[in-house]
Amino acid sequence: EENINGYFVKKGKVSKEEQRIGINAKGFGYRWEEFDERFNVDLNPNEPNRFGWVVEIDPRNPDQVPIKRTALGRFKHEGAEVTLAKDGRVVVYMGDDQRGEYVYRYVSKNAYQPNQPELNRTLLDEGTLSVAQFSDNGEGRWIPLVFGQNGLTPENGFADQAYILVETRLAADQVKATPMDR
Repeated sequence: EENINGYFVKKGKVSKEEQRIGINAKGFGYRWEEFDERFNVDLNPNEPNRFGWVVEIDPRNPDQVPIKRTALGRFKHEGAEVTLAKDGRVVVYMGDDQRGEYVYRYVSKNAYQPNQPELNRTLLDEGTLSVAQFSDNGEGRWIPLVFGQNGLTPENGFADQAYILVETRLAADQVKATPMDR
């Protein structure tokens, strides 16, 4: 979901987490908070955390409930390109739709099983989310956004893996990912 911050308004003090996703006193001026208090962050401080996720639907099964894929991180997703690695694991490349943000990659823990679709339903639940860091010589590397690694520790304000996934931008900042000019 891109531009999620525009629907929310917060008149009080904005936390570092809210600021990082773009929550402010005016939003985009839609005034939704005047008609539905869920968009008033002063009254519902956790509500913005329900937005900014990839939601998977199955076009072949209209009765299936959409699934929020939290392992892919929370930010202003701009597309998700899916492919299979040589070893059969699912790889998802994603961009954050805002100037100065990052490029992400998710690699599933398990491999795709073409003849066992029931095993494939959880491939986007367990894996590693990484963020790109590019060097001046044109080379790059993927830095895992994993609790306890690369400075993503309680000492730096990261309580657990759930916090890293909810506050993906803060985690990418911490590991010094390379900002993109969009």
